Amino acid sequence: MVPSECHATRGRDVRASPIRARQVVIAWLVLYFPWLPGFPLNRWLPSVPFSYIVDANLAGEYALVAFSLVILTGWVGQISLGQGSFVGIGAFTTGILARRFGIPFPLNLPLVALVSAGVASMLGLVALRVRGLYLAVATLIFAWMCDAYLFSQQWFVGKAAASSIPNTVIGHPGTMTTFDLSNQRVFYLVVVTAVATAWYAAVNLRDSKTGRAFFAIRGSEVAAVSLAVDVTRYKLLAFAVSGALAGIAGNLIMTNVRVATPVVFQFTVSLFYLSIAVVGGINSLGGGVAAGILFAALTEVFYRVKTLTGWRDIVAVALLLGVLLGYPGGLGALGTATERRFRGVTKWLSRLIERPIAKGSAMLRRRRPSDGQIGTVTPVPVEVGDRRQRRPGTSRAAAFAQRLPTRRSRSPVIRRSIDLSVLGRTALEPNSAVDVREMTAGDDVETARASWRTMVIPPYPLAPDRSERPPVLEAEHVVVRFGGLTAVNDVTVVVREHEIVGLIGPNGAGKTTTFNAIAGLNEPTSGTVRLFGVDATKFPVHVRAQMGVGRTFQLIQLFPQLTVFDNLLVATHVHNPTGIFSHLALMSRAIASEADARARVRLVVEMLGLEEVASRPTAGLPFGILRQVEIARALVTEAPLLMLDEPASGLDNAETDELAQLLYFVRSQLGVSILLIEHDVRMVTAVSDYMYVINRGEPLADGTPSEIQSNPEVIAAYLGQAEEPKSAANDSNGRHISSDASIAGVEQGAEVLT
Repeated sequence: MVPSECHATRGRDVRASPIRARQVVIAWLVLYFPWLPGFPLNRWLPSVPFSYIVDANLAGEYALVAFSLVILTGWVGQISLGQGSFVGIGAFTTGILARRFGIPFPLNLPLVALVSAGVASMLGLVALRVRGLYLAVATLIFAWMCDAYLFSQQWFVGKAAASSIPNTVIGHPGTMTTFDLSNQRVFYLVVVTAVATAWYAAVNLRDSKTGRAFFAIRGSEVAAVSLAVDVTRYKLLAFAVSGALAGIAGNLIMTNVRVATPVVFQFTVSLFYLSIAVVGGINSLGGGVAAGILFAALTEVFYRVKTLTGWRDIVAVALLLGVLLGYPGGLGALGTATERRFRGVTKWLSRLIERPIAKGSAMLRRRRPSDGQIGTVTPVPVEVGDRRQRRPGTSRAAAFAQRLPTRRSRSPVIRRSIDLSVLGRTALEPNSAVDVREMTAGDDVETARASWRTMVIPPYPLAPDRSERPPVLEAEHVVVRFGGLTAVNDVTVVVREHEIVGLIGPNGAGKTTTFNAIAGLNEPTSGTVRLFGVDATKFPVHVRAQMGVGRTFQLIQLFPQLTVFDNLLVATHVHNPTGIFSHLALMSRAIASEADARARVRLVVEMLGLEEVASRPTAGLPFGILRQVEIARALVTEAPLLMLDEPASGLDNAETDELAQLLYFVRSQLGVSILLIEHDVRMVTAVSDYMYVINRGEPLADGTPSEIQSNPEVIAAYLGQAEEPKSAANDSNGRHISSDASIAGVEQGAEVLT
C-alpha cells in the first residue's frame, strides 16, 4: 500500500475484516508454491524448478530486510545505510550460537533478534544528535567499520574467515513431523511463516499508538513531543525493531545456506538492500514483498543468462533511478494504481470466485441452523461519528463511559486531564436563541455540534479577586538567552484555573519564545516554570505534556502523512497505557485502548464538524480547516491547560468570531484554562479575562482587557510612537486621540504589524 491508502482506513473502528475468497486463493498459492503445478498431478505436469524455490526463499529474506527499512526510514524518517551490517551480525551471531553453544534454529532466532536490536539501538543513539545527511553518513561509517573490523575478527566470524553451522533437523527422523531445513521446499515454509508473521506484526504496529508515534516523529518532532511522545525513546525503539528484523533475515540466510563469509556482507550490500526498499516503495510493506520477488527473479535471470553475469548492481541502480525519477511511490503505489484502473475486472473476478463459496456456505447454514446463531455477528458501523452504536435505552455518555478502560499512569508526574465525554451529553442552555425543543428532538450528537456555535454562553463564574483562583501556570521572572542575545528578559505570566489569559505584543516581542520556555522547547536561562503547583523548569517537553499541557503552533505543525482522524489519534498517546508488544500481537488490551482513543476523537470530530475531512490527508486542506484540526488535536489531549499560539492567524472575521465562541464553549463545558497569543487585538481583548503585554522581550504591562486597552505604553508599543501622558496617545499620523479611542489605535497598529 502507498501511504495514502495505508492511512485512509486508519480512522475506522478496530475490528476483524472479513476474509475474502481471493485472499484465500492467494494464500493457498503462496503456501503450496514449491509443489505447484506438479502436485498432485506430478505424473503429467512438471514440478516447479528447484532454482525457483531457492529464489523464493531469497525473496522472503529480501522482504524482511525491506520491512526493516520501511519501518525505520519510511515511517520514522531515519535514514540507514548500514542495514546490511545488521543482516551480517544476525548471520554470524547465529553461527556463534549454533557452533559454540549448541543452540539450533529456531531457538536461536529470538536471541539473534535481541542481539541485532541491541546493536541497532546503540547506532540509534547517534540519531538522537544528527539527522538527514549526517545520519546517513554515520550509518554508512558504521557499515564500513563492521566490514573492515568486526567481520574480520576470528572470534566473531570463525578462524577460516567463514562461519558455518551444522544442518538443522527439527523432529524425529523418519516420522511425519520431521523438518529437514536443508530441504529447500521445507525451508520455504519457514521463510513464508517468518514473512507472514513479520507482516502481521508490522501492520498491527503501523495502526497502533506506536505506529502513529513513528509517523508523528517523521512529520514534526516538535509537534510529536508536545503531544507527550518521547521522541528519544521511539527513535531508539524504531532502530531496535528495524535491527531485529534485519537480524532475523540474517538468521534465515545462515540457517538456509549454513555458511557465511564476510564478503557477502560488505558495506556496499547495505545500498543494495536500500534499493530494494526504495523500488518497492519506502512506505509500503506490500511493496517490500514485491521488490523482494523482483530482485530475486533478477537473480534467476542473471543465473540463466550468462552474458548478464556481474550486472546485478548496475541493474539495481538503474531500477532505483527509474523509481526515483519516474515513479517515487515504487511498486506499492504502482500496484494500487493498477488495481484502481482494472477495478471493474477485479470485482468481476471476485464475484466469480466468491459466488460458489457463498452458495456452499448457505447450504451449510441450512443444514446446520445452529451455526448461523453461533456465528452471527452484528457489524459495527464504520463511519466517523456513526450514531448507531448505542444500544436502545442507553445514553451516549453512558455508552462512552462503559468503553473507557482503566487508565494506568507510567509517568513519574501526576497526570491531569479533562473529561471529553461531556461533549457527548452537551445540551443547549435555556437562554439559547435556538429552539431547544427542535434541537433536542433529534440526535444528541447533532445537538452538541450545533450548540457551541449558536448557544449564548454566559460569563464564566470566576472569583472576583484573581488571587483567590488556584494557579495552573506560574512562569516567573523567565529569562531566555541564545548566546549573547537576550530574547526574553524577566517575563512573568500566570494563568489561573478556568481563565483565558492573553499574551500580546508586537512582532518579535518574544511571545513565542516565552511559550516555548513554558512548554519546555527552550530551557530558561533563569526563572521558574510551575505547572499545577509543581516546579517543571527542568522537565522535558513530553513530561510537561503528560502533566496536562496542550498547545498549538504559530506555524501549523500537522503530520502530512496521516489523515485528519489519525492526526487527532496521535493526541491520545498520553492516555494510552499499552506498549509495543501488545501492539505487535494485537492483544485485547491494545484493542480496547484503540477503541477508547477512537471514541474520544469522534467526540471532538463531531463537535467541530470535521466528519467530511476526517478520512482525508491534511495535505491540501484549506488553511482554516487546518487551524481547526490543530485546535481539535489540542483538545483531544484532554489537557486542562491549552496554549494557543496565534490560532486566528489567517482566519477572516467570521471564522475569528467562531473561534472566540469555541474558546468560550470549551472553557465553559470542559473547564480548561487557556493561554493565548494573538495579533488580532479585537479578538484577544474580547475573550481574555487577563492580559500580559511584552515588548522587545521585556514585560510592558498586565491587567484586565479594559486596563490594557487604555494603557498608553501598550498603544505606543504597537504604533511605534513615543509614550504620551496616560490620558492620551497619538495615532499613526501624529494626531491626538483620547484614551477612549486607544483600542482603535491598538487594533490599527496590530493590523499594520500583521
